[in-house]
Amino acid sequence: MLTALLITLAPGIADAHTKSQSFSTWEWSGQHLTGSFTIDTRRATLLYADAAADTPLPALLEQHLAGTVTIKQAGRPCELTQPPRTLPAAAGWQRVALRFGCPESIDNHPAELRIDALFRYAATHLHLLRVTQTEPPLETVLTAQRPSITLGDSGGHTDFFAFVRIGAEHVASGWDHIAFLAALLLLIPGWSARLWTVTGFTLGHSVTLGLAVTGHLQPDSTTVEALIGFSVAYAALEAARRRALLTPVAQLGITVALLLLGAALLASGLSALSVWTWLACGLLLIRLLPASAQHRSTTGPAIAAAFGLVHGAGFAGALLDLSWPADQLLPILAGFNIGVELGQIGIVVVLALAGGLGVRIWQRLTRDREAVWPQTIAAGLLCLAGVQWFVGRAIIG
Repeated sequence: MLTALLITLAPGIADAHTKSQSFSTWEWSGQHLTGSFTIDTRRATLLYADAAADTPLPALLEQHLAGTVTIKQAGRPCELTQPPRTLPAAAGWQRVALRFGCPESIDNHPAELRIDALFRYAATHLHLLRVTQTEPPLETVLTAQRPSITLGDSGGHTDFFAFVRIGAEHVASGWDHIAFLAALLLLIPGWSARLWTVTGFTLGHSVTLGLAVTGHLQPDSTTVEALIGFSVAYAALEAARRRALLTPVAQLGITVALLLLGAALLASGLSALSVWTWLACGLLLIRLLPASAQHRSTTGPAIAAAFGLVHGAGFAGALLDLSWPADQLLPILAGFNIGVELGQIGIVVVLALAGGLGVRIWQRLTRDREAVWPQTIAAGLLCLAGVQWFVGRAIIG
C-alpha cells in the first residue's frame, strides 16, 4: 500500500523510459584523442541550475564539458589542444567536439577517460560511450558510480555487465513499471501462479524489445507511454474485480466516468485518440463484469504477456538511440534483458514482502483477519496513478 501511495504522489517522475542520457564517440591517433559529445537540448538545460539564464546554451555546454571531461595518462593530465566547439546537430540536440593531446602515444601508454558531465544534475543520468578506434568497437555505459574508462589497454568489446546494470536500473527507476508489477501481485495470489504470470510478462516484453532494437518494429513513444499507464489501471481494476473489492456502486461510478471520458474525447475531434480511448474504456468495462471461476487462473499470464508487449517497446527506448554494429546487438540485448529481469525479480520480492508485512500489521491493529482494506486502498491508488499517466500522456503529452 505504501508503494502505491508513493507512486500516486510521484507521477511526474514516472517516465523511466525517457531516462536522462548523453552520448559520445572517440578515436585517437598517437598522442591525440578526439571526441564528439551529444545530448538532447532539454537535458542540457539542466546546466542552467548553476549558470545565468542569459548564457547561450551551446556556450554553456562547451564550458561545462571543458571542466568535466578529463583524461590522464600515468597520472599526468592530457591537455585540451583547442577549446570545445559546437558542431552542427539535428533539431533538438546539442553536439560538441573535444580534442586532447597526451604526453605519450595512447597505443603504447593507456589513458583514463573520465566524463562527469550531467551526473551532478541527474543521479540516474547515463552516458553511452563508443570508441571507434578499436576493432571491434569498444562500447560501454558510464554512470555516476562508474564515470571512467581506460583506453588503449585492450581490443574493442561490448561491456556486457554495463548493459546488465543499465537494464536493472531502468526497471528500478520506473514508477510506472513498478506500479504494474504491484498490480500484478494484487491480481495473482500465490507464488506458483505469480511465477507463471511473470514468465508471461517476460516473454511479452522480450519479443517487442528485440523487434524494436533490431529495427523490425518502430513503436510510437507517445502511444507506448500512454498504454503503459493504461496497463497499470487495467491490472489494478482487474485485481479489484477478482478480489471482490468493488461494490456495485463503485462499479457504476467507474462505468459512468469512463463513458464520460470517452464522450468528451469524441466531442473534442481527436478521432485517433478517441478510438484508442474507447477501446481502452471498453476493455475496462468488460473487466468490471463478474469473474467466472474458470478464467481466474488463466487470464493472469495472458494479461501479463499482452501488456508485456507494450512494456517491451517502452524498455527499447533506452537502446533505440544507439547505433551499435549488428554483430554487437546480441550481447547488448542479452545483457539489457538480463538486467531487466534481475531488477524485476528484486522488485517483485520486495513488493511481496512489504505487502505481506503491511497486511499483517493492519490485521493486528484492527484485529480483523479478513480485512480487505489494505488491498482495496492499494488497488485504488494504483488505478488512480494508471489513469493519470494514461490521460496525461495521451492527451496532455
